[in-house]
Amino acid sequence: MSLLTPEKGMFKEPYSVWGKLWLAIMIIVFTTRMPIKTTLVNYYMYFEGFWYMFITAFSFIYLAYVLFQRKGVDEMNYLYVMMFSLPVLSAVAANLAEGQSIPGGLIAQRHWFGLGGIFLIIYLFKANMFTIKDFFRALEWMGWLTLILYLYCYIFLDPRDYLDYSFVGYSDVKGGYRFRFGVDFIAYVALFSTIKFIVDRKRIYILYSIMMLAYLFFLHQGRIVMVSIIGCIFLYYLIEVNWKKTIVYVVTFGSGFLLLMTLLSFLFPEFVGRYVEQYVNVVLVFLGQETGEGSVDARAEEIVIVFAYMINYPIGWIIGVGKYGSDYIDPSEPITQIAPGDIGIIGSVMTYGIIGTVIMYIQFWIAFRSMRFVKRYKKDVYFMTAKYFLFYCFLTSIAKGNLFSQPGSTAIFILIIYAFKLLEVDMDKRGVPLQPETAVNKAN
Repeated sequence: MSLLTPEKGMFKEPYSVWGKLWLAIMIIVFTTRMPIKTTLVNYYMYFEGFWYMFITAFSFIYLAYVLFQRKGVDEMNYLYVMMFSLPVLSAVAANLAEGQSIPGGLIAQRHWFGLGGIFLIIYLFKANMFTIKDFFRALEWMGWLTLILYLYCYIFLDPRDYLDYSFVGYSDVKGGYRFRFGVDFIAYVALFSTIKFIVDRKRIYILYSIMMLAYLFFLHQGRIVMVSIIGCIFLYYLIEVNWKKTIVYVVTFGSGFLLLMTLLSFLFPEFVGRYVEQYVNVVLVFLGQETGEGSVDARAEEIVIVFAYMINYPIGWIIGVGKYGSDYIDPSEPITQIAPGDIGIIGSVMTYGIIGTVIMYIQFWIAFRSMRFVKRYKKDVYFMTAKYFLFYCFLTSIAKGNLFSQPGSTAIFILIIYAFKLLEVDMDKRGVPLQPETAVNKAN
């Protein structure tokens, strides 16, 4: 069974495709910690401790196998550096800065140990239990399942019933209390469907993409997410599609969007006005002006608190001030009450310092190194989706904290690039000749 070819049939031996799908979904769920930003968070927390015990033990066993059996490491093993160095760095920094206990600091950063899920997936790849396409099937399901769940929540649930949870926020510009669910998988399906449409010329995929983008724009209303995913799609068009078609697509879809917003402005002027104000506020922030939007101004205030704290604690720029557990938040020390994920890369430097932030961003080097080995599948839809989605992960990390609050989301797509490398290296060892690119070139 090829690493790229999915198993056909629902119950083909030796493994059930249906069973593999749900196993992959469960591993993805726990590796990315997606439920913590959904109404499923309480159910997830029941099992999280068991997951960390299992995956930490597996990670040590797998590391011993790599070192003593294979007697060598490759770029993917860099994840071990992040798994073990960043929690320790944060715990020590929080102890030095505000006296939080080392064990308390490690517990506050336990999510880094969940990266061991990546090594579990690599093991299942190498054991031929999963293929790349099996894994992508699970990612697509994740996108659609989260979309269905979120729509259900928007229609039937009141966000004010969940005010104590991180997935509910307030924004006067966005209409008051609203859900702020994690949308990485929805953004992924939007990008994948766009690329699939260009390569396969099947119109159903552009409909899928529009559905996902409509959710992101009209319901999620995350400006950073929206700008990042549109930037990824535009970058794909610019690099992989010829510039004439890029102009046609941009003009066509841009005109359609402007027409839609114009019609909505006549029917629901207040609704459209809020969207215009949201994006105008982004410009005002860069100009250093107050926006009057509570959520935006609050982030600006948090950044001021960080810089003011660092004036009296300059070593914090180097090693950070750590992450504080819920039992250690001190009202008299505003730095302990800041949610680092709200202020993006500033939150990363605040928590891990420049040292930890550099360690964190080096992970993108794993993908760059693995890409060098990919020759036969450079134009494969799945490979291109993973490559450009990593650009989305990088862009969102500048203003959002997913790179360190949910590190598995980025690592998943780095893993896919690495899996293609494994496939290519295996084909090179077997003497498989490089095949000329044929059908995939129709995207150009």
